[in-house]
Amino acid sequence: MDEFLGVKYVMVGYENFEDYLIFIGVGYIARKAALALRPTHCLTLNENGTYTFSFHSKLVSSSVTFVSGLEFDEIKPDGIKVKSLITIVGNKMIHIQREENGRTSKHIREFFEDKMVATTTAEGLNKVVKRYFEAVR
Repeated sequence: MDEFLGVKYVMVGYENFEDYLIFIGVGYIARKAALALRPTHCLTLNENGTYTFSFHSKLVSSSVTFVSGLEFDEIKPDGIKVKSLITIVGNKMIHIQREENGRTSKHIREFFEDKMVATTTAEGLNKVVKRYFEAVR
């Protein structure tokens, strides 16, 4: 994973992303705004051994600092509180989010030299969501 740390990845396309936003309850206006954004994602390793995963766009930015394999409390960009577990395995960052209502989403971000592909699944959503990012160097 070291070769992908600090690289910024900007979203260039998606499949079924709006369906996922509807599934998790994002309202119409917020959903349309989210679809129009081209957010940048970046994963860094901190001096103390924790990772920080950041998300930046023109409307909203957030970051989460975590220890790979250790559950933590997270507040998603939409304000929803979840229990999260992020595990770094090879070139993948596996991010599981469990809401208080029991709904669980799994985001697998696979890093490559020139791109990142984020695949999202959720219990109860019968579609696979893909988001495509290009590396910005």
